[in-house]
Parts: sequence; C-alpha cells; structure tokens
Amino acid sequence: MPQILLIDENVPKGVVEWLVKKGLNFKVVSDVGLQGAKDEIVAKYAIENNMIVLTLDVDFAYIYHDVFRDSLAVIVVRVKPPTSVNIIELLDAALKKVKLDEIQKKLVIVARKKIRII
Repeated sequence: MPQILLIDENVPKGVVEWLVKKGLNFKVVSDVGLQGAKDEIVAKYAIENNMIVLTLDVDFAYIYHDVFRDSLAVIVVRVKPPTSVNIIELLDAALKKVKLDEIQKKLVIVARKKIRII
C-alpha cells in the first residue's frame, strides 16, 4: 500500500507543488479539516489514517517521544532558512536514501548533514 504523507501547515506551498511533481501521495492538513488544529490532533489523525506527518515543527519529535512512540510516523525537516528550495533539497536527498514504507511508526529527522531514524 503506498504511503500517504500528511503535510503540516508550516510546509511552504512550493514544497507541496514539488510533491505533486514527484507523484507522491499526500494530503495537506487544511484539506482534511485540520487547519489550525493542535499537533496532537494532527498526530491522531495521521495514526488513524496510516499517514506520515511531514513537518518543520520540531514539537512533533517531542510528541512522538512522549505520547505516540511506535504508533506515529513523522518526518521533521530541520533547515535554516526554511525556504521551499532548502526544504526540497533536503527532502529530495532523504527520499533517495529512505523509503517511505520503511519508516512507518518511526521518527525521521532530516537535516543538512544527516538523516536520523528513531
């Protein structure tokens, strides 16, 4: 079954447009009625729908560790400045190394110098 990304509202529109071009299966939180929702609500929705949260919000790493370990899949992109170009560069490199179907129920932190899978 193809993995579906749940795109957090802090991910720039340019990244969403790139995901379309890449042919990745995703939904944006605003598409599913979660715009402005608390992170825990977004996380629960992702779990219930077998989705991987894609976010720039490091709070999702804490939520994963403290509340949803072994049930939530999250990709946190850590880049400064968080421009579409910088995020796409990191995501493109990460997706060449990490398969989405291999990170179910894991936390993936993507940074310029390394990718951590927890």
